Amino acid sequence: MPTPLGRLDRAAIGYLTLPLLIFVVSWFEWWAAVPLLACSLFALRPLVEPLPAAGVGSQLTRLQLTAAIVAASAWTLCGGAAHFLFANADWFVRDAVLHDLVESPWPVGYGLWDGRETLLRAPVAFYLPAALAGKALGLPAAHWCMGLWTAMGTSLFLLQVLSLLPSRPKWVAVAITVVVLFSGFDIVGNIINTGPRFLQHWNIAKHLEWWAGTYQYSSMTTQLFWVPNHALGGWLLMGLMARHARFSALDCMLPLLLVAAALWSPLSAVGVLPFAAWKAYRTVFVERRWVLLHPRVWLPALVVGSMTVAYLILDPSRIPKGLSVGGGDLADTVMALLSQTQFFLLEAGIIGFAILAIRRSAEIVIALVVLALLPLAHLGPGNDLVMRASIPSLAVLTIGACLALSRQCVEASALRKKVVLVSFLAIGAVTPVQEFARAAILPSWPVNLQATLIGTNCGAYPAHYVARLGGQITEHFLKSPHALPVGSTDKRACENPAIDLMWQGGLLSD
Repeated sequence: MPTPLGRLDRAAIGYLTLPLLIFVVSWFEWWAAVPLLACSLFALRPLVEPLPAAGVGSQLTRLQLTAAIVAASAWTLCGGAAHFLFANADWFVRDAVLHDLVESPWPVGYGLWDGRETLLRAPVAFYLPAALAGKALGLPAAHWCMGLWTAMGTSLFLLQVLSLLPSRPKWVAVAITVVVLFSGFDIVGNIINTGPRFLQHWNIAKHLEWWAGTYQYSSMTTQLFWVPNHALGGWLLMGLMARHARFSALDCMLPLLLVAAALWSPLSAVGVLPFAAWKAYRTVFVERRWVLLHPRVWLPALVVGSMTVAYLILDPSRIPKGLSVGGGDLADTVMALLSQTQFFLLEAGIIGFAILAIRRSAEIVIALVVLALLPLAHLGPGNDLVMRASIPSLAVLTIGACLALSRQCVEASALRKKVVLVSFLAIGAVTPVQEFARAAILPSWPVNLQATLIGTNCGAYPAHYVARLGGQITEHFLKSPHALPVGSTDKRACENPAIDLMWQGGLLSD
């Protein structure tokens, strides 16, 4: 029998899958929603099995619980959730998506565009619980709920990391510090690539992570402050796999959890796939657990996943994509590869190798391979593939750094390796420190409670949020979209307050 799941695991799985259950009930016609919901609940049946007498979920102490909740709440607050403090520019559009989900019946549409009906086609998992609360309590309450929802997910991830370490106060402090401040060497990349210009215009609150030009690997704090909707699903799924490296009830639920993660962030879910494949390989071929090949494990997820993914890839032709190398002469290709090698080493490679020097781990190796390969392709208007698919691998490096530092060592060489790793983490910490500085220096800005997604885009229909319907099979299963009035689309409607404040603070360059 597989090892049952502890309370922390069940809480994380519930957090990940609740939006999926809301989605299948609300987006699909009843005759499609009923079997989809039944498949989802069947796959989630280990959640109602008896708790283990002394399972992994019982290892958390009051100190760990308190520290995780307090740290996660403060971390989330500084990120701008609920707008108590400065919220970064991405929240402008995120607030509009929440507005549309609260004010419109589901699924949300925006009327005709190019003569075709439109649909909000986006990974909506992050928003759905808060939007559901907002329908009952109003839009202002929905923003409060979204802040609370973010803090809950962040708390669960911190608890996952803490559960892997000794429960002594020292390691609680070390783990939370490492997670919050984990980052690549953005400060080094800026100095190497732009040198005197960077130093001349340096500001303690400036965003450092676009130094490579066309791609970035975001620090853990940057992920939470800018894109918690993409980060939390990847973090929690990697936390679950870290807690259940060997065969457990998690293995049988992993296919559906991947579907749930895709509704949080399709590209982050893509980044999880190599780790899920490695876990499945070890379970089946090393531990000889053949139950994973049984249709009752993968068939429910296949049914739900086919409908969920079909929704997420509606009308993909307008989304830019391609390879980042090739297509030019040999010299351009070589320079691009050298630039990407520099980017990989500074953002992940050096820290990853330092972790491996202390603690060998197949997952760290997989993370480094993924992070080395991702810059070779691009997808999305801001090269989203690199930024979002890297989230699970960066979470693995973060957890790996915590485990490496907590590893007992008596040899002088092992201690020196830890000193080197701590030095590397300190260099990387400059990036999240500057994210916190911006939250402290710039004022908060009020939510525009009337702004719609189309209004915040000056009347444009962004390709990564809006799909045009017309002949896709998926449309027969989805409810008809409700056309939401797009509201004001003049220049004032799409002026991002966060960008204005950053310009005024000298944080953006011409």
